[in-house]
Amino acid sequence: MLKIFKKENIKGFTLIELLISVSIITIIMSVVLFNYSKFNSDLSLTTSAQYLAIAIREAQINALAVKETYQGNGRFDDPYGVFFDPTKAGYYYIFVDKNGNDAYDSGVGCFDVGGTECIERVDLKTDVTLYQICSGNTCYPNPPRTLAVLFRRPDPEAKILFFDNGVQSGSAQQRGQIVLKSASGKTIKVIVESTGYVLIQ
Repeated sequence: MLKIFKKENIKGFTLIELLISVSIITIIMSVVLFNYSKFNSDLSLTTSAQYLAIAIREAQINALAVKETYQGNGRFDDPYGVFFDPTKAGYYYIFVDKNGNDAYDSGVGCFDVGGTECIERVDLKTDVTLYQICSGNTCYPNPPRTLAVLFRRPDPEAKILFFDNGVQSGSAQQRGQIVLKSASGKTIKVIVESTGYVLIQ
């Protein structure tokens, strides 16, 4: 016996409907990917600022904890600090002021017992740069100044010093600001008060 099958009316997407659907998905994915990139950039900037604040705290703790300058030298009263140079925009230094001149004297590399004051070179996150440094609300883009934040035991307060071409510019300041910038142009400030207080804005 022969069965007769009825042809059912099968519906699908028309070409125009398919193009509109693909266009909508493309727009949504573009927005998501753009925001993801911006989120990563903002996260790198915030993380770099947090690490910088921790580096300043580390210098303060090293000074207050009466840490030996290097093992076996018997010196426990050298100041510890963090040094910022906007011309070296990708990193900054944690250092020990071995000669007591309140400045960072670079040598060859870090951790060298005799030739350098550098304890650690801290690299900023990808696409984050040390944009500028400021004293109070005055920033120094040109010529770029350098900044040293020092702690000497038993004082928990910070000594905030600015330098022009390696020469100290004036006396210690009440406030120093380190401005970091992301690839997208967003900035964040790490503010150090002479009281030792560190704030991220």
